[in-house]
Amino acid sequence: MERIRASFGLAAIVGVLATAPLATATATTSHRGERRQVAALPSLNASIIARVNAIRAVRGLRRVTVAVGLAAAARLHTRQMAQTGRFQHESPDGTPFWQRVQRFYGKGGFHDWTVGETLVWQSPTATAAQVVTAWLESPPHREILLDPKWHEVGVSAVQDPSAPGDFDGLQATIVTADFGVRDR
Repeated sequence: MERIRASFGLAAIVGVLATAPLATATATTSHRGERRQVAALPSLNASIIARVNAIRAVRGLRRVTVAVGLAAAARLHTRQMAQTGRFQHESPDGTPFWQRVQRFYGKGGFHDWTVGETLVWQSPTATAAQVVTAWLESPPHREILLDPKWHEVGVSAVQDPSAPGDFDGLQATIVTADFGVRDR
C-alpha cells in the first residue's frame, strides 16, 4: 500500500518580530515504550533541494541555498513527527511552526523575515521527484515552492520503519522543508 500526504504552512513576520553523503545517520526514537531506528536521509534532502532549484530555475526564479538554521528547524520537526506520530505543522506542545523556526532562524538584526513550510509523508519510501511532484500538485504547496521571495531553505527527510499515529504504523518517509528570507 502506498500513501502520500502533504501539508503546508506560511507565516510572515514584518517589522518588530520579525554533493551529499550517501550514508544515512540513525537515531533511536521511542513512542509508548517501543524503540525503533529512524534513519536520516541526507541524500534525499540534497536531491529535493536540487529538484526544487531546477524547477525554480526553469521559471526564472532565484535558487534557494541551504541555511543551517532552517535545516535545524526542519530536522527537529521531522524527528518530532516521527516520534509522536503527529503529521502537522505545530510542534508537539502546540507551538505554531513559525515560532519553532524562529528559534533557529530568527530575525537576528534583520528588519523583516518570512518563513514558509511544506510537509509530506509517503509510505513506504519516497524519491525527490515524488516529494516535489506532490508539493507541486497542491496549490498551497506550489505557491510556497515557487514564491520568488525565498532565499534559503532547510530540508529534512527521515525513514521510519513503523511510524506511529497518523502514519498508521507504516514504514514512512517523512519530509519537512522550511523556506525563509530575511531582509535588512
